[in-house]
Amino acid sequence: MYINKEVAEKTYKNNYTFTPSGMGATRANLLRILRSNDLVSWSSHEESGRVDRKAFTRYACGDANIFSKREVREAERSAVSIMIDCSGSMSYHNEITVACEVAIQLCKILDKANSEFSVTGFYGNDELIESDKAGASRDICLKAERPVFIPFKKWGESLGKASSKLGGIAQCANGSTPDYSSIALAIEDLALRKEPRKVLFLLTDANGYHAEHMKYLQQLADKQRITLIAIGIGRTKVDECFTHAENVTSIQDLTSASLNKVLKVLK
Repeated sequence: MYINKEVAEKTYKNNYTFTPSGMGATRANLLRILRSNDLVSWSSHEESGRVDRKAFTRYACGDANIFSKREVREAERSAVSIMIDCSGSMSYHNEITVACEVAIQLCKILDKANSEFSVTGFYGNDELIESDKAGASRDICLKAERPVFIPFKKWGESLGKASSKLGGIAQCANGSTPDYSSIALAIEDLALRKEPRKVLFLLTDANGYHAEHMKYLQQLADKQRITLIAIGIGRTKVDECFTHAENVTSIQDLTSASLNKVLKVLK
């Protein structure tokens, strides 16, 4: 797949420096939930440590426990996977451009929250498989749909290093939609992460999705304690497929009250 690097870099820069109106509430909600900062506090009435000046009165009364100690409680770490449907249908009404914009805005927030995250695109290659057995009819063939993954940002890769690839998302709509296998593999990959909190964002137009199949994937994610949030690009039926889902038709919808309501499930 060819991506115009110059266009991709410009796309990333334009989207990274742009802040949708009203984005503050969405950003604040996600930062509060996903921020990976250790909590620091001080305990008092200790037998050793740092002298607590507020305890001098007690010391005068014979209390020897006038020290305080610094306590650090490790924050709950988060691992976030952003999966982007890059199938051909995502170009019908420019959905892939909106997906690119949404992904970059999410990356900005996740990077600021010090969360581990990856961004992966998926589409399908259809292959015709002919039987080569002697005597077999060459009029009969099988079609196999194989998922192809695009590593826009790998685990542990810096946002700066991945910038041009993220800007190239808008150029990557093609092929079929191996939805079930791609999402199942994303859940499997995320389940192997060591972080206590795991979140999977799915950006898709849900074209051709079978609700029953997606509901099974939802159950699989729930079993692995993965919070799956589906963001439908356009007027989709993601709400019929997943428990936590909302549609956006433009980057401005990322600030909507309904989407913020969905994001509250991360608490």
